Amino acid sequence: MNRRWRRLLTLLAICCLLALGGAAGTQAQAGARCFPETGYCIAGPIRDFWERNGGLMVFGFPITPQQPELIERRPTQVQWFERSRLELHPENPPPYDVLMGRMGADRLGQLRRDWKTFPRIAPSADCRTFAETGHAVCGELLVAWQASGLNLDGDPSINDSESLGLFGLPLSDAAPERGSDGRFYTVQWFERARFELHPENPPPFNVLLGLLGRELSPRAAAPPAPIQASAPTRLVIDAIGLDYRTVGVGMDVSGELIVPDHDVGWYTASAAPGQGDNVVFWAHVLRFANAPGIPAPFARLKELPVGARLTVYDDLGMAHAYAITQQIQATPDQVEYIFPIGHERVTMVSCYGASVIVDGSVVDMSYRLITIAEPI
Repeated sequence: MNRRWRRLLTLLAICCLLALGGAAGTQAQAGARCFPETGYCIAGPIRDFWERNGGLMVFGFPITPQQPELIERRPTQVQWFERSRLELHPENPPPYDVLMGRMGADRLGQLRRDWKTFPRIAPSADCRTFAETGHAVCGELLVAWQASGLNLDGDPSINDSESLGLFGLPLSDAAPERGSDGRFYTVQWFERARFELHPENPPPFNVLLGLLGRELSPRAAAPPAPIQASAPTRLVIDAIGLDYRTVGVGMDVSGELIVPDHDVGWYTASAAPGQGDNVVFWAHVLRFANAPGIPAPFARLKELPVGARLTVYDDLGMAHAYAITQQIQATPDQVEYIFPIGHERVTMVSCYGASVIVDGSVVDMSYRLITIAEPI
């Protein structure tokens, strides 16, 4: 495990802070794995492929059921995910009975961008150039490209052929582009993916895959115009008597998360309320020994019932209303819940445990609580 990432996880435990994610699927039926985050399940060869080749980090959550569609004029069983589309091809022997859609190429075509006209730059020493397209993959993006691949031979190690099978050839060099949230990112297009550089995140989360499935799927609307949103300044949850100011937080120079002492932290790399994506807050659940009279902001978060309302006020004075939809218990090594998801949501991160202090010491940090609220 990367040393910097290990320090980050240690800080999460010490601060009782959750930067979590990872879906723990539930079993709705034999052979199915279901995700409350989207309400869809995966099963059979598609589930096997999803779990064997990267899971949530590579494909994202399912956003449609398995369903028939015309692919290259042929009726095909497919299932859409946030970052990809998986297709069943029973005419092929395993492991080629499940194939991935060419999401990067398809999205560029939808945007009427001809990748053959993209400029090419002179590669540096840390690059790999692909003669097939003339584009190079370099630095952190190359590390990410080589870190994942289709498991074609059962060997857990990954070779370049397997990375090529998962992501395909580069269709562009790395270049800044404006995302659907209005921010600029360094991105690189591949046949089956779009890599996005997020230097504010520690490795391996400094390179994320674009939500091409959401942008391309038949259930997804066209990407909205960038929304000008304002930073949150106050969080109110009447059901537990919570009324705190929110302050923008991120990571320090060593890559460790900053947790405000007595306020609610708003992760500035997440969305602002009303911006149409994941709005992430975190705070302490324990009082400070040197300030026992000041309650911890998230001390009673675990008491919230489904349906309880919360209000986030922004710096323009606008109120954004949400309702609690679920609380999820997870472990500290899960991190994806603070990532963009493509739709409006509030995610609150806190520690979880019935007895977290014994003789003045924090002893139970084995679980974390993610509280999710949807707009109303």
